[in-house]
Amino acid sequence: MKAAEIAAIVLVAVVLLLILYFITAKGERKKIFISTDDTKTEVMVEIANNTATRAKGLMGRGVLGGNEGMLFVFDKPGRYGFWMVNTTIPLDAIHFDENGTVVDIIEMEPCGFNVNCPLYVPKKESQYVLEVNKGFSKANGISIGKSRLTLPI
Repeated sequence: MKAAEIAAIVLVAVVLLLILYFITAKGERKKIFISTDDTKTEVMVEIANNTATRAKGLMGRGVLGGNEGMLFVFDKPGRYGFWMVNTTIPLDAIHFDENGTVVDIIEMEPCGFNVNCPLYVPKKESQYVLEVNKGFSKANGISIGKSRLTLPI
């Protein structure tokens, strides 16, 4: 075999391994709480705290339980945009600052396989973003500036 053929085989193998890693990426499950005045809402989340789990997000999932979600954890605060490519569930994206206070809530619509999906960017910087079923925020009285995230991580 020629060096070019070997390099092509190695490249294909690396790409396949990366795809497999992305497809199987799954974060640790933890229980978190969102407090508002005298109420405390419990949510079982999958933690997305690395490149693979954040990139995959809730892609390809058909169902999300009523008190389930995905918590995106970033190393530092920023205005992280989210899109709904290959996502079939309408979601609320609840953005929390580094202290756990809600700074924005964005309702996001499924986009399917359309690569022209809108990018949902928060009005303020956040360090944590919780994706839950659309309407979850309203149903649980979660509001900007008044609700806080309690992290057991």
